Amino acid sequence: MKHYSNSKETVERQFVAFCKIVLRNEARDIYAARKRNREKFISLSEMSEELCFFDEPEIDFSTLGKEVLVKDILISEALVTLTKRQQDVILHSFFLDKTDKDVGILMGIDNSTVHYHKKRALEALRKFLEEEN
Repeated sequence: MKHYSNSKETVERQFVAFCKIVLRNEARDIYAARKRNREKFISLSEMSEELCFFDEPEIDFSTLGKEVLVKDILISEALVTLTKRQQDVILHSFFLDKTDKDVGILMGIDNSTVHYHKKRALEALRKFLEEEN
């Protein structure tokens, strides 16, 4: 083991070691949060069609050049109440199975902005569906 006589160099090495520990722990927390989110949310495409009741015709939504077919009339009505940006985020996240990062790249916005719009849209959808039921 090398012994350093210069105290400034010793302090720098201790600081670098501390920074590495902090970054490693932060990365671990981020991965754990992503895992919890993946476990909490279920993609709508994974849901069985038997869970949906088709009383009305299917409704097409256009989002960033892609057509998305929504078969459930209640969900369609709820999506119509959202802003265009919120619709795009929800359709890409849940119907087209895109990650926040992918949606951000497609829309030209930051991941945190995608997360913000997704959270607000889900709150609005929940409120709409609770009022309908």
